[in-house]
Order: sequence, then C-alpha cells, then structure tokens
Amino acid sequence: MGYDAYVHINKKYTKATIEKLLLMLGYEKRKDFFYCGNDDEYKYFTGVQVWLCDENKEERIYNVRCPIFAVAYDLKKVNETIRSLKQYCDATFESDIGKNRYFPESQFTKGAESGCYFAVERLFNNFTNLRYALSKYPADMEVDKELYKIGGHPTPDMFNANVYSTYLCSLIEEYFRSTYIALLKYSDRKEKILKVKFTPYDLVDISNGDKTVEEVFARTLSFQNIHNICYNFHDLNSKLDIGQALKVPYRNRKKNLYEQIDEILERRHGLIHRLEIDYDYRTYNLQRDIDDVIIAIKRTYCYICNSYGWEKKELSL
Repeated sequence: MGYDAYVHINKKYTKATIEKLLLMLGYEKRKDFFYCGNDDEYKYFTGVQVWLCDENKEERIYNVRCPIFAVAYDLKKVNETIRSLKQYCDATFESDIGKNRYFPESQFTKGAESGCYFAVERLFNNFTNLRYALSKYPADMEVDKELYKIGGHPTPDMFNANVYSTYLCSLIEEYFRSTYIALLKYSDRKEKILKVKFTPYDLVDISNGDKTVEEVFARTLSFQNIHNICYNFHDLNSKLDIGQALKVPYRNRKKNLYEQIDEILERRHGLIHRLEIDYDYRTYNLQRDIDDVIIAIKRTYCYICNSYGWEKKELSL
C-alpha cells in the first residue's frame, strides 16, 4: 500500500537523461532504483522511490512511489518528481487518484515538531512485530507447569515473557532518545548542553555523515530508567516535566504509568545484569505492559506538543 504514480516517457529520452534529471532532483541511485528521503530537518518520513517498472517499443514507464505512512514533504517530493519528468521529458502519468492528477499535500511540518512525531511513528512496525511474535508462542503445557512445581525452573511462558520484555525496554529507550535528539537539535541551549568530548570514532562517524552531533551526544546519556529520562528532558528544557504526564492517574490503578515504566525497565536490569527471571511475569503481563507503554508514549507526545504549542498529529500506535 502507498501512493503510486506511473510516468510514461517516450524512448527518445534515454535512461541516462532520466537518471541525470533524478540526480539533479536530489535522488541517489541504489542498485536498481532511485531514492530521496534522507534529510537533516525531519521533513521526509518514508522517502520516495523511483524505478523503471515496464517498457515497450515506444516508451518506458517509471513508478514514482512512497509508502502509505508518507507525510506532506514525501508527497510534495512525489509531485515535484512527476512534474519535472512531465515538463522535461514530455511525459504523461496516472496516479492513484487519476490521469495527470497530483497528490494533495497536507500541512507541512519539519524540525523538532516533525522529529517528535517521527519518533513515535517509526516504532509502529516494531510494536507490530513484537505482538506478532508473542502470538506465535503457545501456552505452557501441563508438563511444563509440573516441571516448574518440581524443580522451580521457569516455564517457556515465563522465560519468553522475560526475554521479550527486554525488547520492549529497547523500544522505550529508542522513543525517548529519538525525541530528545529532535528537541536538542533545535534547542537554543544546545551550546550549554553539548559539553562532552567525543571519541575519535564518534568524530569519524560525524565527519562521514553517518551520525549527527546530537545523536552521538544522546548516546552518552542514560535512558535506561524513568528518573534519568525525565532528568534529561528537564535539563534540556527546564519547563519540561515528562513525569508530570506519566503520573496522572491511569484507569483507576494504584500504580501510575511512571511507576509502571520504572518497573518494566528495572525488570530488564535484573535479567541483563543478574540473570534474574521474574517467575510471576507471563505473556499476559507483557501484553498488558505493551499496551501501557503505548499509552505512555502517546501521553508524552501529547504533553510535548502542548508544551511547545504544536498541533498534535494522529498517531498510528
């Protein structure tokens, strides 16, 4: 699924001519297709791909495409690409919405506002994969339960839930770190915050364009417990109190989301550093934690939008 347009170009325009035009439009060649989408301003979410999908004696047909989760700048690039091919190669095209019809472009956002949105949306597939993997594990058999009673060894359900919870912790860290990087990149306090000495390896990554200064710096910070997470954001902006959003009562539970996230992360520390298995933690508990983490991420995103006066976008999670 996505946004597709098929551009028909007469063969009097060579492949080399079309390639040169695409490169001038900012595309890079990747094996048998062209891609545009890498930027430092959080404009492109999915990026745009172009490839030769068919040809006959008279013409070549190029597919210009971006996936369904595309945002305004992605669609703008699709339209710009089609328009350029049409103008300079006398092309005609059919898009998903009709012949010679361009895709409508919604509100444009970039910078920190867009980066904080991307931090949520880019985890959609990760959560989907986690849920799918859990669905493939059957419940404990009676023999597993009996062995647990006799020897105290964890059942497959206990073991899998504990191990998979470490992946959930990685998603928590990734969300908060990515959000932090987006805010730091456009912070007016950046000069005061970036006080760490980078290693030669970090400097090489920065020089080669593999990482940004903000990404390298964020890796020096701890996002492995909720207290540190909240401290990092408060240090970045003294008006930000992530804990405030997470400590609001949740579904009449005694434990709020702040405490829940703290417990999830601490369980991971016990497993990773001390090989501790929580025998009371099962797939059912992990599935509930996944739901809670998603709510916590959505709350945090909404809180940040409110704090900066941004319009909240609809989230896929």
